Amino acid sequence: MPAALARIWSGVVGLACGIAWFDPLGGGGSAGLIAAGASGLAIRRRRLLGCVAVACLGAGLGALGTGARDARAGPLARLADKVPHCRMSGRVVEQMGGLGALVALDAVDCGESGGLRNAGPAAADLDGAHAGASLTARGWLIPLGSSGFDLARRRLGAAAALTLSEVEIGSVDSAPQRFAARFRSGLRAATKGIQRDRAALIRGLATGDTGGMSATSELDLRRAGLSHLVAVSGSNVAIVVGAIALAARRLGLRARLVLGAVGLVAFVLIVGPEPSVLRAAAMGGIGLAALALGRRADPLFGLGLAIIVVLAVRPGMLFSVGLQLSAAATAGIVLWAHPLAAAMHRMPALIAVPLAVTIAAQAAVAPLLALTFGEISVVAPVANLLAVPVVPFATVIGLAAGAAGTVAPAAAGVLGAVVAPLAGWVLFVAHSFGGVAWASAPVPQGVGILLGVAVTGVAATTLRRSLVSADGVT
Repeated sequence: MPAALARIWSGVVGLACGIAWFDPLGGGGSAGLIAAGASGLAIRRRRLLGCVAVACLGAGLGALGTGARDARAGPLARLADKVPHCRMSGRVVEQMGGLGALVALDAVDCGESGGLRNAGPAAADLDGAHAGASLTARGWLIPLGSSGFDLARRRLGAAAALTLSEVEIGSVDSAPQRFAARFRSGLRAATKGIQRDRAALIRGLATGDTGGMSATSELDLRRAGLSHLVAVSGSNVAIVVGAIALAARRLGLRARLVLGAVGLVAFVLIVGPEPSVLRAAAMGGIGLAALALGRRADPLFGLGLAIIVVLAVRPGMLFSVGLQLSAAATAGIVLWAHPLAAAMHRMPALIAVPLAVTIAAQAAVAPLLALTFGEISVVAPVANLLAVPVVPFATVIGLAAGAAGTVAPAAAGVLGAVVAPLAGWVLFVAHSFGGVAWASAPVPQGVGILLGVAVTGVAATTLRRSLVSADGVT
């Protein structure tokens, strides 16, 4: 496993470099890296050479795939340079948070400016539109600029932006996506009579949808280090799969695995293909496959393989802060949570374990938080220690409310009322800790870079020790 772990992470680094620098590499550079990587793998003499070969192969494939994606988006981007007024049809692919919705355009007719079939993805402001819904519209194709907002849209796959003067959102044709749309609507119905911030938090814990939450609550959650609770990621996937396993504990292993896989797919459909969700779902799928084969899935190996899968499917996710934070937090927990908990042996396990997990995750994401937001939460460990214990219950009851809302609205309302006090407690902790002036400390970008170097060094040392230990055992 140590050799395999080293190679999988060499592949992650190579793939990331290829995606980031695909433009200067070009087709010739990509082909050269792929050839060098394949040749190195054929030799198989030393671990270091194997890692370098895998990194070269990953870089070449990453650059080649990213270049191919950009080439496919080229015709729509060139048409958008004319800023034409067009008739268009397509379907909604996903909501991209504050970046709007990603729309796959099937046909674009821009009159004298031209038209396209299978035109490709574009970004539009379509709040509330369900993934999979058909769309017919009139409006302008707008080129994406170099601003951070447009750059984020481009990295998530959009080739152009849409400014729509007329739009009609149709039905969702796909049965799985219809189920997801009904679930989200059912959850909104279940939380309709609850105080606004509590309702938004319940939806956020269950599906990541915090629409309607006040700016004050969002700020307090972030300053208290609790915003990760509504950014659906690995913990939510673990809660869902764990709840299914607990409910099906009397069934055989095969039945539990099938139910876990179905629940995992359904959860991804409901939440949408957010970066952290895709990463967590890929890891969950790897874990289920390992159980089916009767093997143990090394968490760091699973994390590396999950990142490769996500980046192979959507290269632009490399630049997603959500994916970066999710991966860093997972790596921190895997590397440091157990040693930290062992160091707190004098504390009760109910306090030591969650506190160790929180500190490990916060330490791992601190450089990213400093570089992205210019601040680090000071109160996060204590706030998480108080808030996190109720989150699994709130998440499961919230998901149950959404499911009930599709068939029994009255029962959904009861479940919404049951989970409301739990959401109220999380908000109370957020306001109590995030609302104080010293809740977070401003951090200059240079300090963020230094933190990144320090955290990477500590992680490398921890990983090297674990690999040496594993080699000694084997």
